[in-house]
Amino acid sequence: MNMGLPDRISIYAQPVLRAGLLVAVAGWILDLLSLIGRYYYTEQFLAVAAGLATAIVLLDFTLIRSAALKWFSVGLSAAMLACFGYVAMHYPSLQLELAMAPPRAVALGLVMILGILEAVRRRTGWFLPILLGFMVVFAFVGPHLPEHFRTRPVSFERLTVYLALDTNALFSKVLVIATIVVAPFIVFGYLLNGFGGSAVFSDIATRLVGKYTGGPAKVSVVGSGTFGMVSGSAVANVVAVGSVSIPMMARAGYARHVAAAIEAVSSTGGQLVPPIMGAAAFLMAELLELPYRDVALAAVMPAILFYVAVFLGVDFEARRLGIGAAVEDLDLSDETAAGPKPSLRWRYLLPVAVLIYLLFIANKTAAYAGLLSTASLLALHLIWPLNELFLRIGQSIRLLLNSMVPISDIVMLACAAGLIIGVLNLTGLSFAITLQMIKLSGGSLGLLLVLVAILSIILGLGMPTVGVYILLATLAAPALIELGVQPLAAHMYVLYFGMLSMITPPIAIAAFAAAAVARVSPWKTAFAAIKVGSGVYLVPVAFVLQPELLLTGDPGAMAIALIRALVAITLITAATIGHVTRPLTVPVRWVAGVLAVLNALPPLALMAPPMNWIVLALGCALIVYLVAARSQPAADPAVKPAP
Repeated sequence: MNMGLPDRISIYAQPVLRAGLLVAVAGWILDLLSLIGRYYYTEQFLAVAAGLATAIVLLDFTLIRSAALKWFSVGLSAAMLACFGYVAMHYPSLQLELAMAPPRAVALGLVMILGILEAVRRRTGWFLPILLGFMVVFAFVGPHLPEHFRTRPVSFERLTVYLALDTNALFSKVLVIATIVVAPFIVFGYLLNGFGGSAVFSDIATRLVGKYTGGPAKVSVVGSGTFGMVSGSAVANVVAVGSVSIPMMARAGYARHVAAAIEAVSSTGGQLVPPIMGAAAFLMAELLELPYRDVALAAVMPAILFYVAVFLGVDFEARRLGIGAAVEDLDLSDETAAGPKPSLRWRYLLPVAVLIYLLFIANKTAAYAGLLSTASLLALHLIWPLNELFLRIGQSIRLLLNSMVPISDIVMLACAAGLIIGVLNLTGLSFAITLQMIKLSGGSLGLLLVLVAILSIILGLGMPTVGVYILLATLAAPALIELGVQPLAAHMYVLYFGMLSMITPPIAIAAFAAAAVARVSPWKTAFAAIKVGSGVYLVPVAFVLQPELLLTGDPGAMAIALIRALVAITLITAATIGHVTRPLTVPVRWVAGVLAVLNALPPLALMAPPMNWIVLALGCALIVYLVAARSQPAADPAVKPAP
């Protein structure tokens, strides 16, 4: 097929742009410029990174067929490189003129903002550009509204320059985190998957749970959770693991939409699993000004509860359908032409161990730990084994350059989030939103939790978790903190529900991706995900109302909070699935649901402490009854009981 000039420009420019972004990020983290006595503002580096990332996105013609749109993309990418390059070279002088909003700064800012919004639209759809447009309009309308909704007046010139050039807007802390802290971990996960090391997580899962009731689904849960911990992307996890796990579950007896739902829920939770959580966790650590290991430690119990909930849903569903282990379908370790031999895959756990050591024992910064761990992964891949060295070098270079694509996506999200945060800061709109949410809830923490959960789902429509968290940390978390929720619990709550937007209709992108892999209805898959993962929706409420679940407080209180959460999760899952060791009657399901809610919400249940203990005892007794009840005849008498 004959290629036009724009296609050739894209083909030749992409490797150069990606290599430039790779060198810029690695060089800045290692502070290489100081070795030659050159020092620059952080904003100058951010301008270089943002300009390269924008051009990478705009010159991606994968889904573009129109020649006119390709030419437009080439022109816009050139303009963005020129504008960001100018800012990188002249930022010190521009900084002195920001308050006066000179015409050159206004023109630069306008082009930069429009180019970023177009790049973001191509990656995430219309939601973020429309949201920013709405906020910009509100910035001019706000000063004329009633007192409770009124915002500070601002001119068009001042708003444009502020959004594009100020350190509280485009060049905000969010962009710093995305380019310096998050980028090395994206490269690490991308390389690990590309080298075939991700298969080791499936091997581990197969050995742990493959031979028990519902084995194929449990392999998916454990494998997707551990791989998602490294990849940090629910959709990438669904595509990478689901292509194997979904057919395997379907052959074992699960309906294809249920198999897709299980994979979607399992992949989504990986972003919450320590020690290597998704990109949003690093953002949280920086925004709260906490060491990353504190955030990872706080996420331990919520992550365990998440996967306990999914595991129970899978187990109860397997027992309802009479699905056994299906041992013959559990081998996920077949050698492929591009992947390592099964006996060699285990070596890829060494770089993961290096990363954990650097983060939690050596106490290195997240960016430095990510970079060194990536270097150790590359070295391991190249020298062990030594055969086909040049082939491995070529593969490594190709994967390094390709990893700049997801990094560019994260940078674009950070730029868009910075623009939105800039509007909120300049107009005072964020403070007004916080006040209105508190007023709407009537000062009730329970109602506010519901409102924030709904807002999280709405803002998460089709959005990656990182983008959702940035918005929610600005819009919703302050309202929770105002009503007495611990800052870490508030941020974890909005992160958790922002993450759950990926499996919750109307636009559940993880569930929809799994449905595409399974070739089934996305709506049936999304609602099946809610059913199988019903227990996960109680987890964030539990740790906000019982912050001991974030490993704060005395051990006794932690133990009681954990027992309450486990009881609540087990009962709500049983009530939703309608089966434990045998089918549950409707009255029993209602009783289980009520006891689940009362155990998840003890501070809000308006009961005296003795009644809380009675409710907990009743919940435990009901679980014992449901588990001890005589099971229906199993489909395969050789199947072991669930662990």
